[in-house]
Amino acid sequence: MFTTEHQLRTRIFRLPEDFIYGVNTLAIGTLKFRVRILCYTLMDNHLHLLVKGRYEDCLAYFNWVLHRLAMMLKSRYGIRGVLKADGADVQHVKDSQMLLNEVAYLLRNAYKARIDSPFSYEWAPFEVYFNPYLSFMKGVRFLGPEAARDMLGTHATIPADWEHVEGRILNKCFVDYRAVEQIVGSGLTMFDRLRRYDLESVIAQSHGMEEQLAFTDSEMQEKVLAVCRNELHVDSPHQLGRKDLLRMARTLAFRFSAPKKQISRLLGIDPEVLESVL
Repeated sequence: MFTTEHQLRTRIFRLPEDFIYGVNTLAIGTLKFRVRILCYTLMDNHLHLLVKGRYEDCLAYFNWVLHRLAMMLKSRYGIRGVLKADGADVQHVKDSQMLLNEVAYLLRNAYKARIDSPFSYEWAPFEVYFNPYLSFMKGVRFLGPEAARDMLGTHATIPADWEHVEGRILNKCFVDYRAVEQIVGSGLTMFDRLRRYDLESVIAQSHGMEEQLAFTDSEMQEKVLAVCRNELHVDSPHQLGRKDLLRMARTLAFRFSAPKKQISRLLGIDPEVLESVL
């Protein structure tokens, strides 16, 4: 299990095409290295990758993925020095129970960040597990080496049965969902684990650390404005009274795991006041 550092100042994936590039990178890498992807999640400022294989092969694959994504950031946004392997969290999945926990944790990641449901987040492969209709999910077959090279930016030979939708390789082509299903046993077991609200603490304990979700000030400011519009019916936090401003502070702390210093900066609330209400 590989988890990159949560980038505090830089988003790795900004636009849908960045996420598509990330998914395709994971897929193409399985053709270059002797590994199998069991699950993954791409978030805007970090990624999780659950890979099966010899440690040396998995590490080489992970380093290659980071290098390709780093080249994307450099080419598209002029950003360098991000995505270093030595800052990643690497965990050995020891048994079937830990595998189930990790898969469920990855699929819940977007929900934990209050971005989307585990069942509909676009940049994780939920749809491939225990899906009796998976074979009916069709995309467009790659037409040949030239088409694949132009679309994916790779000279790798793409398997003839791989499919894509608008340039994104389908998860069913490269995620080894059958291996996960065999170990987990049933969809009911997986879905029950997805419902567990204490799952984050279980995973944090197994990793020996308490993972904190990190958003930059600009990203958190977007969430502030969304809460203002959708829940408090104002255009900005400057229009809020003291009561609603403290309500906003609690929302940022508990919904988005924002630290007190960041809340103080964004909302202009005295740190001592925050200590008394959070």
